[in-house]
This record gives sequence, structure tokens and C-alpha cells, in this order.
Amino acid sequence: MPSRKDQKEYGTRTNDLRAGFTLFEVVIAIALSSIIVLGIGKFSNSISSVGVLINNELQADHDIQLAFRDIVSEIRSMESSAVGAYPLETATTSSIIFYSDIDADGVPERVRYTMTTSTFQKGVVKAAGNPVTYSTSTEVVSTVAPSIIKSSSTFDYFNSSYTSTEAPLASPVSISTVRVVRVNLIAEVSTSTAPRPLMLSNTITIRNLRSN
Repeated sequence: MPSRKDQKEYGTRTNDLRAGFTLFEVVIAIALSSIIVLGIGKFSNSISSVGVLINNELQADHDIQLAFRDIVSEIRSMESSAVGAYPLETATTSSIIFYSDIDADGVPERVRYTMTTSTFQKGVVKAAGNPVTYSTSTEVVSTVAPSIIKSSSTFDYFNSSYTSTEAPLASPVSISTVRVVRVNLIAEVSTSTAPRPLMLSNTITIRNLRSN
């Protein structure tokens, strides 16, 4: 039978081993905790970045859709200018100029939509003066879509015989024959990988020029 001295020494060694093992566990626990915290931090940052990208894409989509809705409404309601000019002034594949009361103040504005090299722009001239005139030097220009594919974005025009199967009127278009306008817009929305095309098209009958 071990003596009391031997038993005391054995108990001391056992306690030392237990203390050493507990310290090892603490070190491992701290290391694992650090790894988990770092992992959660990186995951949270990734989720946040993805959320920002998705939000930006949705916002871009919304802005372009809203602008396109305005185009449709404005072309549909075009009318004679405040000085009696014909509702449609210019009709080309990359630009359209017309008169429409876009701010509902009872006086039509001169509205110009143009597809430039990489942007879709809108210019507005308000009638002013006595006698009333439309001074293009006062035109206020804004960007409707910042990134468009000009080669694929066009304005097409049709006469009163339009049934959806005809080819657009040939250029140069005789503005007095135009009764229907089709807007084809392909914009690029930036994503986390590459630009994504957003294709919009709408065929608009000019309400005030309808013959029936």
C-alpha cells in the first residue's frame, strides 16, 4: 500500500495534469472563438455587400422603369404647342421632339428625347415671353438612363394603318403621317459580375392624332 507521502505526491501530479489540460482547453476555446468571430464578421460583410448590390440593381431598374413610364405618357398626350406648332417636331430613329403638357400647368412644353453614344437624355423647354416662344437656349437637360446600347435602342414610327405587323416608316419620316410611336430601349444595369441588359419596349398611339 502506498504511503501517505506517495499518495500526496501522486495527488499533486494528478492536479498538475488536470490544471495543464484545463489551460490547453482554454487556449483551444479562445482560438476557436476567434476563428468563429472572424468568420461571422466576414460572412456579415459579404451579406451586407450582396444586399447593397441587390438594392442598387433594384433601384436602377426602378429608375429606368419610372422614366420609361413618363416617356409613354408624354408621347401619348402630345399636342399642339402654345404657338400652334404641330405636336410632333422631329422624328428620327435616335431622337424625337414633340410638345406635351408634362407638368400639367395647361401650357405644353417642348420635349426632346435623344439617344446619345451611351446615355438616354431628356431636354425640356418651357414656353415663355410675350409673345410666347420656345427658346432652346433655356432647355433643361437630364439623363434618363446613364448606360444604353445605342445600336439597339430606337424610336420607330408608324402611320394610321398600323396593326403591329408592319415595318416602321422609312427615314426620313414624314411627321404628318405619324400616328404611332414605338420606343425600344436597352439599358445596362451594373451588377457584381457584369452589366445586365434591361430591355424595354412600348408601342404608343398618339391620342390627339387618332383618326378614329
